[in-house]
Amino acid sequence: EEIERTMAFGIERLRQLQHEDGGFSFWSATDESLPYISVHAAHALARAKMKGYKVPGAVLEKSLDYLAKIERKIPQSYSVESRRAISAYALYVRNLLGSRDAAQAKNLINDAGLENLSAESLGWLLSVLTDDKDSVAEPEIIKRNLLNRATETAGAAHFVTKYKDGEYVLLSSDRRADAVILEALIKADPNNGLIPKIVRGLLANK
Repeated sequence: EEIERTMAFGIERLRQLQHEDGGFSFWSATDESLPYISVHAAHALARAKMKGYKVPGAVLEKSLDYLAKIERKIPQSYSVESRRAISAYALYVRNLLGSRDAAQAKNLINDAGLENLSAESLGWLLSVLTDDKDSVAEPEIIKRNLLNRATETAGAAHFVTKYKDGEYVLLSSDRRADAVILEALIKADPNNGLIPKIVRGLLANK
């Protein structure tokens, strides 16, 4: 019952903090929407909805509208790597909310090139493109690229993701990148031998 009350309070608080444009900022509904925070809040709402909690439809619709226009919301002052990462994250969250845009995911890959996308960006895009009937080759190509980027020891594996301004605009961390890629690999290739190594790496750094 306490969990139910806490979740209901959190969802209602997010509803109150949502901006008119569908975005979010750190503290107030009257501040300027921040792209990463807006995607992150939408992600939380998506996870709550997936677990059966009641999330107002209007809140989700406004979030989806913001996410669909994310490229226009990201300041040009952000680094190229951060802008691409936010776009990939927005595509991932849209997919969770039932609005998969595989075409845009492939456009992002084609425009940037796999080598110019961060490891966690590829993890988000792998989740979007896996099981898409029109994207047969792309998941395999992304997976190979990710496996080549893994730093492995005998018992663990992790990925290094660096952004010029990531701590500020993305709240980035290598642990988050490992978790994003872990989820994507479980979805795309559940028997991959790297999965238990990533898990052990995450557990060792908890």
